[in-house]
Amino acid sequence: MDGVSVTINGKAAAISYISPTQINLQAPDDTATGNVNVVVKNVAGESVARTVVLQAFSPALFPFGPQQNRYVAGVATDGTYLGPAGLFGSALTTRPARPGETILLFGTGFGLTNPAVPAGQLFSGAARLANEARVTIGGMQATVGFAGLSGVGLYQLNVTVPPAVPDGDQAVVVTVNGVQSPSGIFLAVGR
Repeated sequence: MDGVSVTINGKAAAISYISPTQINLQAPDDTATGNVNVVVKNVAGESVARTVVLQAFSPALFPFGPQQNRYVAGVATDGTYLGPAGLFGSALTTRPARPGETILLFGTGFGLTNPAVPAGQLFSGAARLANEARVTIGGMQATVGFAGLSGVGLYQLNVTVPPAVPDGDQAVVVTVNGVQSPSGIFLAVGR
């Protein structure tokens, strides 16, 4: 990765992507919370340490890029992408989620799993969250069939859209250990 390394609280982070303006990484396992230093190193030297807040939980759902990241990255169990029709133009078919349908949502920051999956190691399979994830769609409680890791740093939530949810764009919120995902992400619902 062109000699780039990152430490968080003095521990090496696992880097998956770099560009001149972006570094994608997985934070190392750490029991500390609160303010910690992040340092980036490359062949030219070391950055000034920047302080960030390390939290045990920081749940966030991944969005699809079109329409200013408004729609949650979700798929139906048959692999169809969920969103309003035409979300990706003619490049990819999308459709709204149906009330009562089980869908898959994806995100990050949902916390530890049981069994534990160490940061920075290859992983495939399924490891359930150690803490319960609650999901609301349109303010209504959704049934969560599975919540956990399905890949390195990738959390998957299999949820059933509440049958009474009305058609239209419905806010999606995930709560883990009392911490909510950021607002402003929606699921298109249609009968």
